[in-house]
Amino acid sequence: MTRDHTTRFVILGFPRSGTTLLSRILNAHPDISSPPETGVFSAAGRFLTELTDIEGPPIGVQTGLAFAGIPTGDLHRDLRELVFKQLDRIAGSKTVWVEKTATDIFHLERLEPLLTGHVRFICTVRNPLDVVPSNVMLSRTMAGQLNELFAATRGINSEYDAIAKAWVDRQMALDDFVTRHPDECFAMRHEDLLSDPGETLGRLLAFAGLQGDPAQMVTDAFSGPPRIGLGDMSINNQPGLHPANPNGWRKKLPPAAAARMMPMLAPLMLAHGYAVPRVPPMSDRETAIRQYEIAVRMKQQMAAAAKPQG
Repeated sequence: MTRDHTTRFVILGFPRSGTTLLSRILNAHPDISSPPETGVFSAAGRFLTELTDIEGPPIGVQTGLAFAGIPTGDLHRDLRELVFKQLDRIAGSKTVWVEKTATDIFHLERLEPLLTGHVRFICTVRNPLDVVPSNVMLSRTMAGQLNELFAATRGINSEYDAIAKAWVDRQMALDDFVTRHPDECFAMRHEDLLSDPGETLGRLLAFAGLQGDPAQMVTDAFSGPPRIGLGDMSINNQPGLHPANPNGWRKKLPPAAAARMMPMLAPLMLAHGYAVPRVPPMSDRETAIRQYEIAVRMKQQMAAAAKPQG
């Protein structure tokens, strides 16, 4: 089956932004193949990565092959053919494929010249106040971090602050990407998919040039057997879609971390229509010491009261 840029799609979004859920729902459409994470484009991004902060020419495969007489354009063409062949094979008789691997967002700069004009993009964003603690929970569950996220967060003491900084960097890059390629990108919010799947999926299907019943897609996505593969497998335990809790992050994000992060996150939150909540300001040194002393004394008093007498 011959496919072109109108039938190939890539989901772009920061890890824990609902990309696995979106992929699963799209895969329920009879004409769409959207498998669990294949990693093919992240692998292509790593393959194309070059060392540039040095004196002299960049060091990497593109520069090395250029010196050997192979233009970068030829390299990109051959790499596209290799990767597209794998996704075509997975799609089989389905007319459309949608690739989703959360770490692709960390390779956006390398993937842009490789893919632009050959695929279209579904760009999703989620409230960072939910994204940050969700990534912290994921790393603790995995007892490790995704390679790209580890590289993006090195050198920052607080894992919450580090992931927030990485989110800002990648979301700004994705927003700029959408601005450069408005006709090739469908931008959406994860929360809109949860609260009004019919409207959000209807617009997405129209962008893809497909007919379909969004309600039936959601039903089918959650009624089939669990998918085995890479990605957020907690989706398998969900009974369906439900609106996001706008204050759910408050039980997951330490107050001090929220106070530090909010000035950094606020501009992009507002740009994407998220309310910026009020959080208690950071305590000064003396107040923090006093609060700690009070908490310790209260704990000691509670322990003493619970101790059997006699």
